[in-house]
Amino acid sequence: MRGKVIEAEGYRLEFGYDAPLLRARVVGGIDTSLAVSSEYWLLICDEVRASGAEQLLVLDAMQGEVMTPEELGRFFEIISGRGLEQVRLAYVEGRADQIPRIEYAELMARERGYRIRMFNNETDAVVWLRHGMH
Repeated sequence: MRGKVIEAEGYRLEFGYDAPLLRARVVGGIDTSLAVSSEYWLLICDEVRASGAEQLLVLDAMQGEVMTPEELGRFFEIISGRGLEQVRLAYVEGRADQIPRIEYAELMARERGYRIRMFNNETDAVVWLRHGMH
């Protein structure tokens, strides 16, 4: 497995690649603003393209809140066409209290053509990536 770490203002992004799966873990503080979230998601998009991954597992260990519906709309405009549309994406939300908001984000993503599911644990996410239905 190939690994890479990016240290940035307010977060740390850890990558591991074991074809066809790219694992991205984002750890950090409470700033989950549109600017910060977009920044690390664009880095994830770059790594998806560079690795040629077909599956993406994102483990969110940020402490902040999920973006508002308005911010999510702008977020999807920012990442559109950056390669995430081509991968099967499993997203693991580390904060149980944020699950309802992250489920709304999943619906928004699916409406835009992403093959994505949100989870509250890594095991279920990996099983879905490997064996789940489209």
